[in-house]
Amino acid sequence: MARKRGFEPPFILGFILTSYFIFLSIYNYYNIKYDKDIFLVFIIIIAILYFITQMFKKDHIMLLPNISISIFGSVYLGYLFSFILKIKYLPNGNYCLLSLLFITWVNDSAAYIIGTKFGKNRIFPQISPKKSIEGSIGGIIFSTISVFILKNWLSLTFTKLIFLCLVIAIMAQFGDLFESMLKRGSEVKDSGNLFPGHGGILDCLDSLLFTAPVFYYYITFLI
Repeated sequence: MARKRGFEPPFILGFILTSYFIFLSIYNYYNIKYDKDIFLVFIIIIAILYFITQMFKKDHIMLLPNISISIFGSVYLGYLFSFILKIKYLPNGNYCLLSLLFITWVNDSAAYIIGTKFGKNRIFPQISPKKSIEGSIGGIIFSTISVFILKNWLSLTFTKLIFLCLVIAIMAQFGDLFESMLKRGSEVKDSGNLFPGHGGILDCLDSLLFTAPVFYYYITFLI
């Protein structure tokens, strides 16, 4: 998306940082011994090589924005996505991950269906013209109702489950709106075309990237 606006974030640097966040979760789970300094040194070397290549360019006005975009993208995609793996590695992790996916899917589906059928009041038309207040409320309500299914999956009290579903539904909508804001700023309809009809990876993961960290800390603090 950034390239649509004329930016050229360093792909290799972003890829390595993103991979670092993801593999860090895997290493910690399997208790794999590794030297963090090696990873950091490798990242620094890549950054230095990038700076060297930039020294031969006449215009450096885009240097800081490009690096900032690369780092932001790594945190947004790599660090937030790593929480999905952390949830998978929790005790009863499969059910925890299924619960997260289910709540998020119910919210997205209900918000879309109710918003399409009954949506009249736009919530943030400057960001996402199709999202409505009615759809947002519908997504939250149906996500909260899903607690009756999750009570057999998660070892939480009924009250804590309701609050979990409520918080996840709200964060899912924030994640969706945030990605819509990124696309609006980049003047693109979809973040990519990897999945025909659904857009890119971000279009499929936008809600999960916001809900996964909240779900993880909520579960780890209460179980």
